[in-house]
Amino acid sequence: MQQLKIRKFGPLKEVELKIQDYMIFIGPQASGKSTILKILYIFKSLREEVFRTVADIVEGINADPLPEMILKEHIVNKFKSFWDSPERYGDFFLQYNYGNDKLVSIFQKKKVVQIVFSDRLEQEIRDIFAGLRTFISERYKDATQEFKENYYLELDSYIYELFDREQIPVYIPAGRVMAYGIFGRYLNERLDNTIKIFIQQIAEMRPLYFEQLEKMVNNETAFNILDRESVELAIALIKQILKGDYIYGEEVERIKLDKKGAYIEMPVASTGQQESLWLMMQLFTTMLSGVEYFIIIDEPEAHLYPLAQKQLIALITLVANYTNNQVVMTTNSPTVLKTINNQVYAGRKKGDDVAKVMNSKFWLKEDDLGAYIVEDGVVRNIVEENGMISPEMVDIAGEMIEEELKLLEG
Repeated sequence: MQQLKIRKFGPLKEVELKIQDYMIFIGPQASGKSTILKILYIFKSLREEVFRTVADIVEGINADPLPEMILKEHIVNKFKSFWDSPERYGDFFLQYNYGNDKLVSIFQKKKVVQIVFSDRLEQEIRDIFAGLRTFISERYKDATQEFKENYYLELDSYIYELFDREQIPVYIPAGRVMAYGIFGRYLNERLDNTIKIFIQQIAEMRPLYFEQLEKMVNNETAFNILDRESVELAIALIKQILKGDYIYGEEVERIKLDKKGAYIEMPVASTGQQESLWLMMQLFTTMLSGVEYFIIIDEPEAHLYPLAQKQLIALITLVANYTNNQVVMTTNSPTVLKTINNQVYAGRKKGDDVAKVMNSKFWLKEDDLGAYIVEDGVVRNIVEENGMISPEMVDIAGEMIEEELKLLEG
């Protein structure tokens, strides 16, 4: 079981969390929900910084005899890219326990951000860098291309083992509507780093979707489809939420609305369609890859009608179950919380009557669910003994939405 600790960071005073397979955070505005998501993303993406340091060594950029120090600089820079001027936060302490005595601590003392690895993790990182440097200095010159490729594949496997599960982190931020119209020259403007990452991921994925989803998946040789039924269920849900088929072509994003060819271009589509499109496309892309992901989603329900919210949560749970992906979300939607409770209830009953109503691919195991309210600097568990989210918390989520609407109207 992996664990996260946070002390005195932003609005968060003292937080300790066991990382479960399906986690939900609710809470008032500015309580620290999104802060938790960003911290999780940083710790889950540290493997990228190890690969980056390895690339520095291979390319001869890093001549420093202690590349683990360069790695720590990369991690500090990554952290600072998510929080501008972290010195204003004062002294803080963040720690992630990956299991097997492998921990990473990020803390600030006297306005200096520092990184500490546990002894075991530090030694394993040193061993990786030492072995790589020995290979480059003693064997690289005379090695065949096949030997080099095999060596780097083996090195990749060592790096993946550093941080336990071989998962790819994906961050899907709130405010996804910003992805339209801010490509190119606007990308380097003062945007939140999560939005920048999101936009870059969209740019990489968009060319995949040059035809309707059904036609895409028929070309199975291009993808690693593990379960055709799940993929078809996902396509059906995406089309229901979008009210059509998404297609990208000739630098134009469109939703095809009917068989006669009527369509709407994404920049003028509804806010709900814009908010949900690339959330769903990212989820669908993870299914096509067939590997495990750590999926972080901020406010998946934004601007969606309650029925579409239910359909979107069904899609998220379908993806979570597809390859044992982990999902972490923030929400204040009572519809989302009720839908998740229904999925847990179905998973508990597992009877014929339930199976007629809900496909088991949409069930949630009660042991997988972790749900918390974030307020007053701490997190509080809101899952009852029956494994479901407290009805009182569902009602509170509804009250929070009502208060937010009143503020907007005022």
